[in-house]
Amino acid sequence: MLTSLTLPVRAAAALLPLFAVALLLAACQSSAPVASPPAQQSAPPAAAPVAAPTAPAPAQPAAPMQAAPAAQAAPALPAAQPVAPAAPAQPAVSAPSARAAAPAPAPDDRPTMTVGGIWLDNGLDPALGAWVGLQMAMSETLFRLSEDSLSPQPWLATQAIPVDPLTWQIDIRPGVRFQNGAPMDAAAVKASLERITEMSEAAAGMLMVDAIGVLDEDTIVITTTEPRPILPGLLTTPIFGIVDAAAAARMGDAFDNAPVLTGPYMPTEFVLNERVVTVANDDYWGGTPPLAGIEIIAIGDTKSRELALQAGDIDLAMNISPEWATSITPDAAYRGSSADVGATVVMWWVNHESGPMSDPVVRQAVAMAIDREGITEVIAPAGSGAYAPYLLPSAAVPQCDAPGAQAYNPDGARALLADAGYVDSDGDGIIEKDGAPVQIVIGAYPQRPPLPVMAEIAQAMLAEVGIGVEVNVTEWSVVKEPGWDMFGWYSDASSTGDPHWNIQKFFGESSLGTGGNANFGGYANDDLYSLLADMGAEAQPDRRYALACDALGLIGAETAVLPVAHVSVINGVSNEVTGFTPHPARFYFLNGEVGLTR
Repeated sequence: MLTSLTLPVRAAAALLPLFAVALLLAACQSSAPVASPPAQQSAPPAAAPVAAPTAPAPAQPAAPMQAAPAAQAAPALPAAQPVAPAAPAQPAVSAPSARAAAPAPAPDDRPTMTVGGIWLDNGLDPALGAWVGLQMAMSETLFRLSEDSLSPQPWLATQAIPVDPLTWQIDIRPGVRFQNGAPMDAAAVKASLERITEMSEAAAGMLMVDAIGVLDEDTIVITTTEPRPILPGLLTTPIFGIVDAAAAARMGDAFDNAPVLTGPYMPTEFVLNERVVTVANDDYWGGTPPLAGIEIIAIGDTKSRELALQAGDIDLAMNISPEWATSITPDAAYRGSSADVGATVVMWWVNHESGPMSDPVVRQAVAMAIDREGITEVIAPAGSGAYAPYLLPSAAVPQCDAPGAQAYNPDGARALLADAGYVDSDGDGIIEKDGAPVQIVIGAYPQRPPLPVMAEIAQAMLAEVGIGVEVNVTEWSVVKEPGWDMFGWYSDASSTGDPHWNIQKFFGESSLGTGGNANFGGYANDDLYSLLADMGAEAQPDRRYALACDALGLIGAETAVLPVAHVSVINGVSNEVTGFTPHPARFYFLNGEVGLTR
């Protein structure tokens, strides 16, 4: 965990003076909250759920995803008993046991926490793509990503058993109730999942559900139209937050502002783009929450969040800037805190469809001209991130030795461009080809403070090889429009805990044509699609990792995107906050253990 930050030395001479200028520009940039970049999910159509299936005999049984010892044992499936295999398709894991419920203090004896968030531009219904419920301890999923390995672990479920390639048995944690007191049993979970897949094409495409059946009060059976060897991982995504579907049907559109969930805090007030107010769910299955409630305020400007924390107006500030974190003194009433594992990729999208970057030579030269390792030391001070040779962090693809993106080599970039006919014929410092100067636009959005800084540094580095750069600090949604050549981006690189999904969401073939629904650069490659298809059907983790490594090597060789760093977002934390442990995945921020000393 990052408790104090110090700016590294390696960025020195060329980078740090420019960094100071870029930081000044970023500090002067004040912006209103804008839309949050959406979760990246491919969205092919899927069959609608039908009547409950009978479980077939296991063709490829695998070791179950195990619950904690106190969890209820899995009931036998009709007609077949799963047996332990020699090579599991899904490694066995254990669910955390529930916290013992402490006697609840009177509500007025518990403090209320105030959090400075970034965006509150969507409602709270998980089925409509809302993340804030999961981040802020309102919503929960059947499985969640672990803090260390980012692998799926049981949460509202206690166990998952792969019965055959198309069938999973999932045991539901007994005794859980929704925030309105209704039981969260197998029938309720079935109804919640069916509601989600009916409302969201993306969710339906992820699970490829054929049918969801109720085996008993605490067990469901999911059959799919295609093999889903990582189904527990898919069920960690925020869209699969379990809701009371019966309450949703009664409430209609009002459910989006006040959904009935299972977490330790329940929403009582929601104002779009302004705030969410929650109160403690004292019947929470994990124990009585230590706070009376939480108020989340939308503060889109990073500097404003930092000043609010400094003034004591908020207790937690999401995503403070690295430079401000390094300035925090030991005697301050707050600190910077980040996870030990960098699960977010900071990168540039690359325009493959038009402009100078559509030329593979220019893409390769740009990759060689930018010192991404040096930039990493500036935007991710020690303890908050690491250089990204690949799109995914090394923890996601163990022992991958494929070549990454081009290494820093400005002399090689100049030679490559000259050999391809790019020359500075008029001496203005900008190379041309066929009379057209090589000028590119690098986009960035200010809500992620390192992105404008990256763009300014890259501008100076590319000028050294004769490429002109215009930096456009704008809203993130501009990435969907033409007119840019590179666009700075933050994206989760750990969702589902599986490399296939985290590559697929950027580049995979989908109903949207060229690639995944977030393939903003328009990259297309049949060899990559073939690797993804093989990976998606492969049940053995080692083989999936090997195929993922090949895919990452191909992405790097073609500069499909240009990764810079894998970072843990730095959060600002008041010294009065207790129990706050930053999670590497941005899905999780608060939980039922975070409290205040006051």
